[in-house]
Formats: sequence, C-alpha cells, structure tokens
Amino acid sequence: MNARILILGTTEIAFVCAEQLMRVGAGHLELAGSSVYDLHLLAERLEAAGAKHCTQVGVAERTFDAHDSEDLIRNFDVVVDAMVDWQLKLVASDACMRLTKPLVHVGGEGFRYQLYTMRPGRSACLRCVFPRIGIDDFPKAQDEDASFPPVASVLGSLQAIEAAKLASRFGASQGNELFKFDFLSGEMEMVTGLDAVSDCPDCGNRRR
Repeated sequence: MNARILILGTTEIAFVCAEQLMRVGAGHLELAGSSVYDLHLLAERLEAAGAKHCTQVGVAERTFDAHDSEDLIRNFDVVVDAMVDWQLKLVASDACMRLTKPLVHVGGEGFRYQLYTMRPGRSACLRCVFPRIGIDDFPKAQDEDASFPPVASVLGSLQAIEAAKLASRFGASQGNELFKFDFLSGEMEMVTGLDAVSDCPDCGNRRR
C-alpha cells in the first residue's frame, strides 16, 4: 500500500490502528492530535512495538484543530478518526467531505461504540449521521482513562481493516452503513441507508 494514511488521536484505539496498519504494510502513516507531546509518546510506543516493517511513520508538527484542518488533511488519501473530542470529530468530517477524502470514524464510550466509514459522494457526513442514531452534536466528554483495553483493541483493528481496504482498493468498503457495538451485552446493530442528504451543504453537494 503506497497510500498516505492520517490517524487523528492519541488514544489506545489510535495506537492499535496504527500498529495493525504497520503490520499489514501501510506505506506512510502520520499521527496528528491535540497534543504534540502525546503524539511523540505514541510514536515511541509504536517504534517499541517492533511493527515498523517498511512503514514510514511521522508525527505532525502541528496540532489538529479547526483552523488548519484542511491544510493537514489534503495531503492524505485516507483519514482515521480515533479522537475523543466530539467537536474535532465534526471538524474532521467537514474537512474530509470538502476535500473528498474517506474518513473512518469510531466514537462512543465505555462499552458502547459505533464504527462508520464516510465516503464523500456516497455517505452522509457525521453532522447528518449523529442525529439519526440519537447522538447530540457535542456529547459529554469521554474519560480516556476509563477505556477497556480489549474494546480498544477490537475497535482499532476494525478501523485498520477499513483503512487498509480503502488504501489498497481491495474488498468492499462500507459507505452508508454504521455499526453499533455493545461489548457488554454482546449486541451488534447495523444502521443502513446513511446516504448523502440532498439539502446538506456538506454531503449533499457531493452526491453522485
């Protein structure tokens, strides 16, 4: 895979996703988030994991925020959202939709999460998706330290699978389905029909 993949976030999910992408031979990974210090710590963990292979791993010298999100994202082929901050998730969605870059989103807390691959021209943006699945624009802040490591491992691996398929153009990537997981009860639900919304200024303008 020669594609450039950007991973947003310094969470355990981001670490697992990056490690798995390195193991399958991703060509170039770059890490970005709200703290450059945390990004360097994450990069050190990845190097210590011994999974570098031929993958080039970089750390963004600037943090990801609403001011320069498009400048950062435009140089990548696939973007992975492993962030905690829900406002930044929407910023990433907006930028990816405008630049027609696929976004692999994970969000939630505790044992309940959702996975959604947003593909501009086919998918609804996160601003349209969240109300449809009963999520407010800005849910309460998640406690990063309250995560359950096996859950993070599953979610990060699922994101890596989606990002790898998009980067290599191999297999069928999702586009208008969202998967909801309750790891405590063992239930999984698939929400379908999340197509671009015609009157949305973001996803509606890119409908095919």
